[in-house]
Amino acid sequence: MSQGKRKYSLADFFSGYFDNFGKMFAVNLFYCIPLTVFSGIMFAVFYFMGEMNLFGMFLLIPLMSPFTGGMMYVCRKLTAKDEISPWKDFIGGTAQNWKFFLINGIIVYIVSAGLYITFSYFRENLDKPFVILYIILSLLTAVLFLFIELSMTTMAVSVELKISEILKNSVMLVVGGIVHHLKTLLSLLFVLSLITALMMVSGSWTIFFIILGVLMVLFLPAMVAYICVYNSYHTVEKSVIIPYMEQSRLIKEKQEREDTKNNVTIEELEVLSKGNKDEYVSLNGIMVKRSTVIKMLETKKSMKNEGGY
Repeated sequence: MSQGKRKYSLADFFSGYFDNFGKMFAVNLFYCIPLTVFSGIMFAVFYFMGEMNLFGMFLLIPLMSPFTGGMMYVCRKLTAKDEISPWKDFIGGTAQNWKFFLINGIIVYIVSAGLYITFSYFRENLDKPFVILYIILSLLTAVLFLFIELSMTTMAVSVELKISEILKNSVMLVVGGIVHHLKTLLSLLFVLSLITALMMVSGSWTIFFIILGVLMVLFLPAMVAYICVYNSYHTVEKSVIIPYMEQSRLIKEKQEREDTKNNVTIEELEVLSKGNKDEYVSLNGIMVKRSTVIKMLETKKSMKNEGGY
């Protein structure tokens, strides 16, 4: 986890990335291996079918989702300034989070397909007066879904919560993390604009796809994932991770106290019970009132008489 309070900034973002560029390059390469395999299979299928099917290409989303979980797990460790082991963390993050990200990927696939159908309908009916309103509502829905997704995916690789709890917290963070979500949205739009500009100046689709392929292998997926996690992490950290860790600490301390009480013998309690009831005594390293020791002694004797000990 992050070391105390620190300032999240553009300088911090880039220093974290470039200080670990070699490791992030390796993680990006690991991610591109299944991406290349799945993309190649789909293009081969479409080639034999004789046509490109966009809904089929959307299947890359759920297919790559478990590996996206591994990528985002590494990016979360990078954001939190934890030590990164590229292969171990990528595989470990994929194995730990594959179920959540697969379910999430299926949902994203359905939403993406739905938005594509919606905008296709809008494009063919721009002359109708209600279309502009539907376009605005659809765009707002898409942005809202993106903001929820940013918190959900970051939270999923940061704390162990049920899917329903992750969803509930993510919806609540739409407003609380709005500034950071907007930073992510603008950053992603900037990346998209650069890719669009590249497509326009490349002169041909072949050159464009070659350059894009090189960028994908070098850094693009890891950079996009890092942008999403970095901007979401400090809101998630403040609102969810720190309270979660505090709650876990209290539960652990309570369990340790219970274990201490259960492990102490009647003879030890009898020695500690003698004296002023309001005085504090050390019970296996924990300071408690002597009156508490007396109650524990009475309870243990009672359980012993009943056959519990």
